[in-house]
Amino acid sequence: MQKAKMQYAALVACALLIVPASAFAQTGSDQQNQATSDQQSYLNIMLARVTCEANFETSVVSAAISEIPNINQTAINSDSAKINTDLQTLANDINSGNREQVNTDLKTFRTDLKTTSLDLRTAIKNANPSSDQKAKLKSDMRNLSSTLKSCLFSANQQLANAKISAYNTGIQRVQNKTTTLQSKGVDTTQLNQLVSQAQTNLGNLAATVSSATNSSQLKAALHSYCQYNGCKSGANFHLAAQSALGAEQAVLDKIKSDPNSARYSSQIDKAQTDLTNTQNILNTVGTSKYQGTQQMDIWNSLHDAHDIIKQLWSELYGHIQKNTNSSSSSS
Repeated sequence: MQKAKMQYAALVACALLIVPASAFAQTGSDQQNQATSDQQSYLNIMLARVTCEANFETSVVSAAISEIPNINQTAINSDSAKINTDLQTLANDINSGNREQVNTDLKTFRTDLKTTSLDLRTAIKNANPSSDQKAKLKSDMRNLSSTLKSCLFSANQQLANAKISAYNTGIQRVQNKTTTLQSKGVDTTQLNQLVSQAQTNLGNLAATVSSATNSSQLKAALHSYCQYNGCKSGANFHLAAQSALGAEQAVLDKIKSDPNSARYSSQIDKAQTDLTNTQNILNTVGTSKYQGTQQMDIWNSLHDAHDIIKQLWSELYGHIQKNTNSSSSSS
């Protein structure tokens, strides 16, 4: 939680320097609403996946009962009922947004799913089906397996599209902050280039996802690129760290160019050292995942630089902001 707060603080550091507190509060509220919406989307997709699995398992039970009339139905019918109950419970959890309860009830669902499979095997074996019955059940299983694959592929497509949407939202947030900085006279050339590269990367990922024809290809596509820090073998763009660094550096550069900044040279040098250290770590990381303390070191340096830059901005331009607010109040 603390790390997430630090990341967010660094990401919007520049907005905090030059935008009134009320505007920042709205931004935080919007971000929280978006995070809640994203979480609900992922929960809905998870429900779609478990529905595929539940329908498959209960359909297999029904097929076995249909093809093997003498099978003992007591245990497997009870198991099917439990699966349907578990599915409804999960749906209720997800509709209420109860993430913790979802995790608990999902474990119950998995356990009941496994029990059903084991009980069904035992029931089929004890029924001693004929060769013809076995053949018919095997054919049913092939059809049901094909349906399961199609169902899961559809759910995985939803997951891929949700991730792409979340990535796009992240890029838009950086773009909004960049626009705000630019309106305050900060040179955002590098930030604009960063946004452009992120958009290109996302376009490439979306194209790969769109061309996938099965779940394996979708999985490979999603593991090939992470906008932040999540791919073990794919490329990690580290947009949060890069954009926070770019924003802080852009504001510090504006401060450096101010004729009155000379008397703050020691603070400016300290902030620049923090930002340079951040850049050096990011250069070392490249497109790999963070290792060891790299992530913590990056955000600690950004946090330290942010504190200094915020103070410097207040010293150099705070009176301008105050005069502007006073004029607005009196008008």
